[in-house]
Amino acid sequence: MTKPDQYASEAETLSLLQRDKRSMAEITVDRMVDELGAWEQGAEPFVVARQIAVALLEEVQTSNYKRTEAWLKACGKEPGAEDLSVQIGCHLEEFCEFLGALRSDSEGYGKLLERTRTDLEWFAGKLKRREQFVYIPVHLRIDALDALCDTEVTGNGVAYLAGMNKPGADRAVLDSNDAKLVDGKPVILEGGKIGKPEGWKAPDIRGFV
Repeated sequence: MTKPDQYASEAETLSLLQRDKRSMAEITVDRMVDELGAWEQGAEPFVVARQIAVALLEEVQTSNYKRTEAWLKACGKEPGAEDLSVQIGCHLEEFCEFLGALRSDSEGYGKLLERTRTDLEWFAGKLKRREQFVYIPVHLRIDALDALCDTEVTGNGVAYLAGMNKPGADRAVLDSNDAKLVDGKPVILEGGKIGKPEGWKAPDIRGFV
């Protein structure tokens, strides 16, 4: 058996988090009402309802994919071999972060998970720093796209079965990502890395777990 997590048990972790039990639609509408300051200003209900309906429709029409596409374009990223290889490194790095959140009831398999995460994280870093390069051959593009779609589906499935509010967390992460842009432009650090502007905060998704 693996040793207990040295930082906190699952029960202790969950006790620290206050779960938001509202639906995603309820959260979105409540947020919009707060942002409009509608009730405090005594606005006509129809006017407020129309503003919210328009904003909701715009959000529905802007998929997570489109928001990510817009963010990458704002950062000067376009379809091409070099940027693709770096983005694959980012994708692998996030999967490593997920592996780091898993625990096994077997010491042997726990060590296997850790070795896999460590090796993959090392390679992902190489890709992000452009020290190594990978690509998708033409004859494997269908397989790659199928895997990307399946990854999104299975990830949503994991979140659902874990009882997590992934749509809410998705929005928080994308909003935080957009906040890295200043006047629609990224903060570029030495070496070309995209930085974080002053006052930027990481997304708080504790209410969605």
